[in-house]
Amino acid sequence: MRISEVTARTGVPATTLRYYEDLGLITSQRGPNGYRDYDQTVIEQLEFIATAKKLDLGLEEVRWLSQVTATGTCTAVRENLRPVLADRLAHVEENIQRLTRMRALITEELDHVVSCPDTDQPCKSECAFQSLAKMG
Repeated sequence: MRISEVTARTGVPATTLRYYEDLGLITSQRGPNGYRDYDQTVIEQLEFIATAKKLDLGLEEVRWLSQVTATGTCTAVRENLRPVLADRLAHVEENIQRLTRMRALITEELDHVVSCPDTDQPCKSECAFQSLAKMG
């Protein structure tokens, strides 16, 4: 397949395909005319990359995992992938906790702002954030 065919089938832009090739994530053969020619495996490789990106893995990790997957046994792939996914899960859990705390704070501040008086008088800074009101 030519690069335009891969782009049409996958939605991955040609510039990204070239970038992935430069990084060694995908491969192509060069025809006599210099055009890139991809085989069917590029579709699977691009699906692998897309899934890894959805898991928020960096392209270096994707390259490493792609090499492990291409050359390793299922046991090797599992043993290499398990800690990577466990690390990503721990990171997501930390983000969930941080966002939960942020949500509570924003909800508290929103409640405070809604309770500020409705007046034509100049606003005091403590109407903006509850923590300022506590400090004053």
